[in-house]
Amino acid sequence: MRPLAGNGCSLIPDPGQWQLHCGIQKLTQTESDPYGCGVACLAMVSGMSFAEARAQFINIGLGIRRSHRAAFSTSSREMHMAIASVGLLSDAKRWNGWDQFHGLGVLKVRDDWRGAFNKWHWVVAFRHPTLDLAIFDPHMAFPAFKHLLLEDTYLPFSMYEPKGEWFQVEQRIPLLCSSAR
Repeated sequence: MRPLAGNGCSLIPDPGQWQLHCGIQKLTQTESDPYGCGVACLAMVSGMSFAEARAQFINIGLGIRRSHRAAFSTSSREMHMAIASVGLLSDAKRWNGWDQFHGLGVLKVRDDWRGAFNKWHWVVAFRHPTLDLAIFDPHMAFPAFKHLLLEDTYLPFSMYEPKGEWFQVEQRIPLLCSSAR
């Protein structure tokens, strides 16, 4: 077992296998869905597959171009509606910093670091009993953890700057896999 960087008390058996320790499965959006971050986030918080979440977006009318919005692109109101459409309770909150964040959420983050200035997209974030804060970005293959695991590839946590409104989501999926407890 190797300790987490910056947190010598917490241990995870094999940091290279971080996904085995997360009940939420990290998904990335497909190249054919350039606006699929909301779809991927819905899939992650609900436990659906990407295909099932995409079908749900189509069922509720978000899979088509709407006036000024591309198909599958979502406003805050539409993301809130998508979460509710799968039977999950969610609470819209104003972002007040990571210290005020608890549980499971879908957050709006800036895209400036990707070269998309003044744009944003959705990510899933959650507090994890071992990893502290985790961010699963549908645009990226690797997760971001507040406390980096040693000797592994992860995104820097500091590159994520939530803005505006976010959604605290009812947590039906355990954040820690039972096999990792």
